[in-house]
Amino acid sequence: MAVRTRTANPHRLTVDENLALSFFWLTSTAQWTALLIVVVPQLMLAMVGANHAGSAMSWLTAAGALVASAAKPLFGALSDRSRHPWGRRRPFMLAGVLGTAALLVGMSLTQQLTPFLLLYLGLQIFSNLATAPYQALIPDVVPPNQRGAASGYMGLMSQIAVMGGVLIPTFLSIRATFEVLAALQLLGLAVTLIGVPEAPELSKPTRWSGRQFLRAFWISPKQHRDWWWVFTTRLVIMLGFSTLEYYLYYYLHFVQHLANPHPMLDRALIAVTLASLISVLSAGWLSDRLKRRKVMVIAGGLIMGVAALGFVFTHSLAMVTLLAVLFGFGYGAYLSTDWALAVDVLPYSAQAAKDMGLWSISQTIAQTIATVIAGLFLTMAELHWSNPTAYRALFLITTVYFVAGSALVTRVKTVR
Repeated sequence: MAVRTRTANPHRLTVDENLALSFFWLTSTAQWTALLIVVVPQLMLAMVGANHAGSAMSWLTAAGALVASAAKPLFGALSDRSRHPWGRRRPFMLAGVLGTAALLVGMSLTQQLTPFLLLYLGLQIFSNLATAPYQALIPDVVPPNQRGAASGYMGLMSQIAVMGGVLIPTFLSIRATFEVLAALQLLGLAVTLIGVPEAPELSKPTRWSGRQFLRAFWISPKQHRDWWWVFTTRLVIMLGFSTLEYYLYYYLHFVQHLANPHPMLDRALIAVTLASLISVLSAGWLSDRLKRRKVMVIAGGLIMGVAALGFVFTHSLAMVTLLAVLFGFGYGAYLSTDWALAVDVLPYSAQAAKDMGLWSISQTIAQTIATVIAGLFLTMAELHWSNPTAYRALFLITTVYFVAGSALVTRVKTVR
């Protein structure tokens, strides 16, 4: 069944409609999961060697996150002003996915660090050209009393994507992985565009003013205090998640002494995914039913913090798997209400893509900060500590991130 925009036909979304709405998130997340958890770390080891792979990974992802931080709100704001006959969001999504697919194919053909870096930064631009307007489809389409459920579907797709994103490079060569990811982007675009037709915006945009356009990117902390608290709490939580995500491959290689981390990486991420599937939809549904968003976010963050602390001290691969299960429960509960909490505190409904783009900077800034901190930390640690000690200490830092982010959620006042 096709989803119509709220202005055309407001109604409760069915399961099929929620799946169509969230499917593009699955393919986009699978792309970045495969690249950041497996493909890019592996390529960095091949391009710069084991002693510098962690630092190179840090600076590469930090540069990409900076590009994404600027691109997403800009493209979101442009889509808010669009009056294209196809709708405000769809033309941007189409252009972004076509560029993304082309760049993924280009990345499969290079083995040199500098060309790879340039293609990676281009990928960030085109990927955000697609995802910035896509994020606005949620406040565009989803009724307020279904935001928790819709957030749960987004979380469900995220977890399926994590598992798929890790398994694809496990069974395919690097070149084939890039090609499959390019095809998946086209598939995800087709499913969501067909399943979520967008009514064109008939009202005329306000007269163009560069000054007003730039001023729209400022969200007053005094008038929208809760938006800033949600932004800050997500940033801190994502510091922890980004650190774990980007350095899990090296943790398994150096701390757990696995020459080939792929099988254990697959096992851990499958454990995270299966555990999160239990909590992701139920927690989102409960947050709608009980009207309690913050409890789910806080509980999810604290559970992830406990799991991260366990990684620091364990010497057992079996325990790594059990901790991954625990982390999955917390991650699912967090994901199920993260989007809903953000949509609940959006400042301006008419500028949803721009506002969601600004909110998503919390993740891209977190990626930048996390990789810069980790890069500096690992560079210094290489001088004084062994690699196992350095990566255990790095994972200890993630525990602090999760606990601090959970505590900051209590500062949000207008959402229970």
